[in-house]
Amino acid sequence: MDIKIDMSEPSKDPTLASSAPAKTFSPLKISSRQIALLNALGEFRNLRRAAAAMHTTQPAASLLLQQLEERLGAKLFERLPRGMEPTLYGEVMIHYAHGAIHEFEHAEAQLAELARGASGLVRIGTVMGPVPTLLTRGVLAFKADNPKVRICIEVGTSDALLPALIRGDYDVVLGRLPDQIDSQGLDIQLFEKGEQMRVIARPGHALATAAKLSLADLVTQTWILHPIGSPMRRHVESALKAGGMVQTLDIVETASILATTSMIEASDMIAVVPNDVAEHYLRYGMVAILPVELPITMVNIGLLTRESRPLSAAVSKLLGYLKEHGKG
Repeated sequence: MDIKIDMSEPSKDPTLASSAPAKTFSPLKISSRQIALLNALGEFRNLRRAAAAMHTTQPAASLLLQQLEERLGAKLFERLPRGMEPTLYGEVMIHYAHGAIHEFEHAEAQLAELARGASGLVRIGTVMGPVPTLLTRGVLAFKADNPKVRICIEVGTSDALLPALIRGDYDVVLGRLPDQIDSQGLDIQLFEKGEQMRVIARPGHALATAAKLSLADLVTQTWILHPIGSPMRRHVESALKAGGMVQTLDIVETASILATTSMIEASDMIAVVPNDVAEHYLRYGMVAILPVELPITMVNIGLLTRESRPLSAAVSKLLGYLKEHGKG
């Protein structure tokens, strides 16, 4: 199989002169084997190991790379004594090879679902907050009308979900846009309602019956917080820093609500979770919401998709259900 790629004019930066000539590339055909080789070289940085991963010989892999570089008129890798390092042109090609591999894997998964009688596959990445409400209501309504569409849901933090969406691991992400992620190339549809954060503990916790608490009252507690780098962690730390608490806190890090509720149940630890999550577990008597206000303004939750990727009929339909249940 051959794939046509339209290569735009490379940079005129004189520092790149040794990597490739400054000229306009004409459209070329790149084979699936060359895509696989670029992907393997990006991972291993070694031609022998890349060839082994492709189940081919090193000379055959070397020929594939040579043919690709000749077609491009650009040097993609520097051959070093202990391996290979991509040039700037090589980094570009590795990036697009990764994307192509993801697209083929997604296509393969969809074909497998169709063969099993399904009528589509939608992969959703979501932060914790909307799971008990918006996501659950939207997915249940969608599945009632589309029982043959397979839905895959993974819960994580926005700083991990957004790069995965850009790589092609998800069709849609329900989350926030982290500060360090460039939103260019993403279609973002924000909901009006931001998340309020709550501090939770086990039922029967000594602080659960207090009329009102301040953050200073919680300084001696062990806190369960999201991992460093997540938007929620940054906002919580900002609030705690205002009270001079961050440096003195005893902290356990996890994004897993199962780990969080399990540790709370078995100890006097406290945790910060979105209001809808706190209310969900409160209804079942699993947690108590402590009477303390967190001065946190979270970025609104939104639906995020990639602009460069056409949406399947199943994804487009599910987005409609999520938007409907995200109103207000």
